[in-house]
Amino acid sequence: LITVLNEDDVLCGRGSGPNDHQGNIKFRGLVATRKDEYLGTNNRQRKAQIAHDIVGEVRNAKPPGRFLKKLDSATARRHGFTRGADVY
Repeated sequence: LITVLNEDDVLCGRGSGPNDHQGNIKFRGLVATRKDEYLGTNNRQRKAQIAHDIVGEVRNAKPPGRFLKKLDSATARRHGFTRGADVY
């Protein structure tokens, strides 16, 4: 369970929280740089490789980026966190 985020973490979800997080902004930039290449090929293996490369760039950042999903409050409380705590 994670309560402290780093700047390269990518937060899964919708809304301004994930959209405004620095890691998500960087991730969208990585995706944008590879978009034309991805759309320009019909080769499924090449598309998978492009996606794999993007994930690798996030994970190889210093400190390593992680792809995180926020726990719902009931699950967080079951793990001993107080109501309103952001737990991933």
